[in-house]
This record gives sequence, C-alpha cells and structure tokens, in this order.
Amino acid sequence: MNNRPPKYFTRLLTWFCHDDFYEELQGDLEEKFYSNIQQYGQRKARTQYRLEVLKLLRPSVAKKLRVQTQNNNIAMFKNYTLVAFRNLSRNRLFSAINIFGLAMSMAVGLLAIAFVNEIYSFDQFHENKDRIYRINNVRTFLDNAPQAYASTSLLTADRIRAEVPGVERVSGMFKGFSGDLATGENNYSFQGYYTDEEFLRIFSFPVLQGDPKSALKEPYSIVLTQTLAEKIYGSTDVLGQTLERNGKEYTITAVLKELPKNTHFHFEALASLSSLRNNEQTTYLFNWSTMWSSYAYVLMQENANMSAFEQSLNQIASQENAKMEQQSIALTYERLNDIFPGDGKYNQVWTVVPKSNVNSMIILALIVIVSACFNYANLSIARSLKRAKEIGVRKVVGAKKSQVFTQFITESVLVSLLALVLAFFLFRLIRPEFLSLNYYISRTTTLELTTTTYICFVLFAIFIGFLAGTTPALIMTRLKPVSIIKGVSNMKIGGGINIRKVLIGIQFILSIGFAVLVSLAYKQYQYALNFDLGYNTEAILNVELQGNDYEIVKAAFSQIPEIESISGSAFLLSTGSTNSDYAKLPEASDSVVVYSMRVTENYTSTLGHQLVAGREITSQLKTKQMIVNEQFVEKFGFKNPEEIIGKTFYYYNDHRMVVGVIKDFHYGTIYNDIQPFAFIQPEENQLYLTNLKLKSADLPATLEKIDDAWSEIDTHHELQASFYSEDIERTYQTLSSSMKTYGLLAIIAIGISLLGLLGMAVYTAESKIKELTIRKVLGAGFYHLVALLSRSYIWILVIASAIGIPIAVYIFKTTIANNIQYTISIGFWELAGGALMVLTVAILTIGSQATKAALTNPAENLRNE
Repeated sequence: MNNRPPKYFTRLLTWFCHDDFYEELQGDLEEKFYSNIQQYGQRKARTQYRLEVLKLLRPSVAKKLRVQTQNNNIAMFKNYTLVAFRNLSRNRLFSAINIFGLAMSMAVGLLAIAFVNEIYSFDQFHENKDRIYRINNVRTFLDNAPQAYASTSLLTADRIRAEVPGVERVSGMFKGFSGDLATGENNYSFQGYYTDEEFLRIFSFPVLQGDPKSALKEPYSIVLTQTLAEKIYGSTDVLGQTLERNGKEYTITAVLKELPKNTHFHFEALASLSSLRNNEQTTYLFNWSTMWSSYAYVLMQENANMSAFEQSLNQIASQENAKMEQQSIALTYERLNDIFPGDGKYNQVWTVVPKSNVNSMIILALIVIVSACFNYANLSIARSLKRAKEIGVRKVVGAKKSQVFTQFITESVLVSLLALVLAFFLFRLIRPEFLSLNYYISRTTTLELTTTTYICFVLFAIFIGFLAGTTPALIMTRLKPVSIIKGVSNMKIGGGINIRKVLIGIQFILSIGFAVLVSLAYKQYQYALNFDLGYNTEAILNVELQGNDYEIVKAAFSQIPEIESISGSAFLLSTGSTNSDYAKLPEASDSVVVYSMRVTENYTSTLGHQLVAGREITSQLKTKQMIVNEQFVEKFGFKNPEEIIGKTFYYYNDHRMVVGVIKDFHYGTIYNDIQPFAFIQPEENQLYLTNLKLKSADLPATLEKIDDAWSEIDTHHELQASFYSEDIERTYQTLSSSMKTYGLLAIIAIGISLLGLLGMAVYTAESKIKELTIRKVLGAGFYHLVALLSRSYIWILVIASAIGIPIAVYIFKTTIANNIQYTISIGFWELAGGALMVLTVAILTIGSQATKAALTNPAENLRNE
C-alpha cells in the first residue's frame, strides 16, 4: 500500500512555492496527511492533500519572477542575432551559397507542404465526414486475380437500405446523367449524376435555393449548381423551370452553391434516381452485376458496430453471387476520409490522386531538403576554423554548452528565414510547371495558399534552420576550448574519413543518381513515343462524334478532298483503352480471352494494318464479321492464317465469322504484351470516333475545312479532334511526369551540390593559401598545385558515381520501368551521360578555384609574414 502523499501535487507545490515558505508548509501538509490516514483512510487523506495544495496556489506563496534572468536571456538573444548578421555580412559568399542552396530545396518543400495540405483537405467540409462510408466491389472473374473497384451495384444500396441495421442513411448514385440540357433552341453541355434524395442529406453541399431533403425525391427532378444555373439562365432564381434532356423534361427543384474544389465529386447537375426505376430501358442498372458506373454511400449511426455491418455486406454478396456464374463480387467499405488520396481502385467517381504520388512527393522533397542541410552543415563546419577563437573565448569566459548551441541554432534559423523569402519566389515560379506535371495533379489541385499554409511555411523554415544547424552546433559545443582554438577543420569520423568529404559525397550521390534517372526516364519516354505499334498513326486525325450519327459525319467529311480515307471506331487503340470477352468455337467447350474493338469498314486500311489473309470487314454482308490477329490464330490451334478464314466463333453474345487475319500489332501500350485480338462490327450507337487520314500540303487550311464541316453537322458542340500521335503522347504522360519530376530534382540537387563544392573549394584554397605559396616559391608548377587542391575532390566524385549509378538503375527498374513489358536496353551511354555531365561541371568548378589559387602572386600572400 502507498502511504506517501500524491507525488505530482508535491512536485506542483515544490515548483510553485517560495523557498522561504516551502519547508514549513510541506511539513504541515505531510503531518496532516498522515493524521488523516489514521482517521479517515488513505483515499480520503489523498483527496484532502490535493485540495490543500490547490488552496496554497496563491500569489502570496508564489516564487518571485526572475525578471533579471529573463532580461539577460533577451539581451543574450539580441547578441546572438547581432553576431549572426555580422557573420552573414562578413562572409558574403558563403552566406549566399547557404541561403540560395536552402532556398532551392525549401521551394520544393513548400510545394510539398501546399500539395499535401490541399490533398488531405478533400471532403473535410462535410459535417458527418467521420460517419460516411463508400461501398466498394472486389470482383473476381473466373480464375483471374481479384480487382478492386470504387463502384458497386445500385442493388447494393437498395438492399443495405432495406436489410442492414446500424445505417442511418443510404444513397445510390449513377454517373450516366450527362450530355446536353435544352431550353428553347439553346443546348448546354453538362456533367452530372443520377442520385436519390438521401444524397444531399448525407453530404453537406451548401444549398442556395430549394429543400435538400426532398429536391431529388420525385422522378425527373433536377438540381443545378450555381455555375450551371447562371450559365443557362443568367440567374439562380430558377426553381420550377424545366429543362429537356433526351426528350424528357426535368423540373428544377434546387440550386447548390458553387462546389468546393476539394471534393472527389465533380458534377454540374443532379437528377433524381427515381427517373430510372420505372424505365424499362434502364432496369438493368439495378442488377447485381451492373457495377461499372454506379456507387453507394452510407451514413452510419453514432457508435455503429462496423463488424456487424461487414457481416451484413458479406451476407448480401453471398446471396447475390449464388445467382451468378463465372464471376463473384465481394463488398467492402471505405471511409470517406480514405477515398482521397486513393489506393488505385478502378472506376473512381472522379480523378483521384494515388497515395503513391503523395508519398513520392514527400520522399523526394525530403531528399532534396536533406541535401541542402548537408550543404549548410558542411560549410558551417568548414568555416569553424575562422570562428574558433570567438567560440573558444565564449567558453573560457563561462559560456555554457546550451548557450553556444543556441548561438549556432539562432544563426541557422536566421539563414533559413532569409532563404524562405527567396524560396517563396521560387515556389511561385515553379508552381505552374508543377500543376501541369501529370494528369492527376492538373485535374485535382490548384495549390492556392491559405493562412494555414503560410503558417506551415514559417514553421517549416524554422524547422529546417534547426535541422541544418544541429550538426555544427553539436560539434562546437562538445569540443573543449583548446580543441576549438586549434580548429576542427580536420575533424575525423569512422577511421580517418573527413566528415566534410562524407557530406559532399552524399550530395553528389544524390546529384548523379537524379541525373542518371533523368537520362533513363527520357530515353524510355522517347522509346514509348517512337515504339513500332505495327500500324500507321501518322496524319490520322481522330474526331469525337459527340452523339452524332457516324454516317452523317462521314458524308460531310467525304466532301473534303484532303481527307484520303475515313473510318469509325469505338475508342483509340494503344492508349490504354481495351475491351475483352471470351471467344470459342461453337462446337468447343474451351474459351479464350480475346481483346477487341468495334470498327467500320476501311478501318484496317485507314490505319495501315497488314492483312496476311482474307479481306477487310464489309457492310455488304449481313453476316457479322471479325478480323483477328496472328495470336488469335495461334491460340485456337490453327496452323496458318488461311485455315481460320470463314470459321465462325461465338464472341460478345453472337456468332461472328472470321473474314481476315492481320499481322500482330500493339493494341495496348508498352506495359502490355500482345494477346489474341479481334476487330468486330459495331451495333447501334457503339461508335464514338471518326478516324480521318489526311493528305495535305496546307494542314491549317485542311483543319479549318474540317471545322467548318463540323459546324454544319452540329451547332451545339465544338469540334473535338486530336492527332493520333498526340493521343499516344498523352498516354505516356506518367513517363513524361517522371522525367520532369526527376529533371527538376536533378537540377536542384546538382545546383545545391555545386554550390557546396564551390564553397568547399574556395575554403580549401583559402586555408591552404600559404602552403601553396611556399610550394610555388620552392618551384612547384601550375599543374602540380591544381592537382594538389583537386585530387581529393576528384576521388569523391568517382566514388559517388560508383554508388549513385547503381542506385539510379535500381530505382528506374523498380519504379519507372516497373510492369513495362517493352523497356530500353541500358548501355554505357545511358548510364554515363548524366554522370559525365555532373562530373564535368564539378571538375570545372573545382578547377576554377584551384587555378585562381595557383596563379596568385606569392608576394601578396607572404607580405605580412
């Protein structure tokens, strides 16, 4: 049993009470405490002791404030600041190197802070964000690996609403509400969702007009955003107005304020989901397997049992999967706060930045920041010899370790704050380039600065100053005054290795590594753009049909003489889009996965595919036709292409006759190998593109003719067209962004390293100037003196190359080239190009300072000796 007074209250009294009163008061309290134990018991005695201590916390008992000590601390801090400014002014070159080096790295740090702040602010404005979950599907098709989807069936939402306890609200959503809204003779394109009345009660989207509880209850109700309402009517006072879409009239029941940018939803209008329930053409949307464009969100009750909820989801999935063949679907749930950034699920509602991108940004920023901190520490240690007497005198006259440490940290933080000013301007300069870095960033982030972001910037600068100044501060505080006065420029670590050379070596490992990564990424990117696809994409202009009839568009474009050939297709090959299904011979039981695309006649000739047997698809035959590749022939066991011509296969729910065989081509990207493929004929409304093969000596004039022809076909939509080569280039934007990212970091890392090397070369020349002078007087030649100053750094660069190049190759293979089927072959020049560039600039930097020192007149240096 513990019979002692409560220790924390005893400590509180010791800290608060004046020394003149403490002994007497503490004795009285303890005497009364032990008396109360005998009379009332330990529990009540401890409670009484606590109350008595609290009663003593009054001004008459308190310790006197140490005003003199505080004044001394303020004066000392002023002195540290003044000394710091004097050192910066006295050593302008080294100060500039430190400030500019820190500023370059801090600019990347500011980007990372602004980026991460914005990314993790998504969907944080919803009132019940901690209780909102999305239901996701994990689909397994036959023996294939399970795939995670952000989407699920609308049936899932219905069953959860009817059967699952602990759920406060459920909302189903379908992405199919988009296209054109008509009022009178005017059409307005828009993007939106079908959803139910619970959507606006689960999510806290601010409402300008209307009742969010009932706005989406009745069929053919529509909710507009403020932007779309003003676009159509020039006002937000639009309740009760009607808009037409696909022959149906929708009544406006509410208007939302402008949507926050930091949400994973992206819409301009919402329509009532009940509009689809009684429509025979859309009843399939409520099937269990229809999961590609529909979503379900739930608002759980307070303190809901999530384990029981998970069991209910498993039960629903089990019951529905029992009705299906070939595939099974598991249901999972995901917190709203975990949706953005995401983990790579398919069918996201809108663009979601992968968590890997965010983590990579943080890691790369840290690498550059650490490099700059090394630079600062290196130069600070190098300059310590000139400050040795100052620090030594401070210690001799009684300065404590903490005071010396504070002095160095104050100087470091001051340098960091000055660097922050320059870093902010660099941040503003590189922000547009960062926002255009890749598809995810450009569509989701703006990097707009808030008060919180500015505060984070200042705290970040203080932290960097503390981090950069810690190493030199600790070194100076731990050494004895005699050692300091002798100088620490030759301080050793780890068996005689100079610490400054280790720091320079680490910097150049990073610089050379980034330079090699840039070289490899660029070559891989160029390889992807110039990859032989097996067909011709040159001068192919792809025009989006935007709901127009293909035959009408074809007839209009046929009048343009510069268009050599026209065809239609469902999507663009070699850009990442694919479709697949199982194909089999009618009499066989085994089937093969076959990728395919729906095309019109003339497609293979327009794109320059090589027919090895048979002919093209023709519209003159009523039989459904298909053209297959050589892999298709091989998979089905035919010895040569001619044997398969005329054979009928069951594919995409119909019998199709093979009329031609084309040479294998890359329908996917460099990430995919070649599998069985087929071109098949389209059904109604299954074409989305017109492919135009141009032959023109005046391309701008031809494009203008195409635009004029389109204007006669469609007065509501602008021409949406792009060359195939541009689409291919966009496909490899990930490689392009990797190249840009590593390029930016390489420039910064190399710049920081060269600044550090310049500073070290200047310092080395200064510290050895008398030695060089004496050697020169005794007959040493120019090249001998240059070699004397340079050789140690040359060895550092060689060792850094030997370490940095293999690391760069490993990172390239495990990140950039990971999962790519067709990669570049890495030879000598792929590795040496970037490294040689860094080494050349570094050697020129060292050589310039060595040459300057070697050419100095000996008389000037020995004049005062």
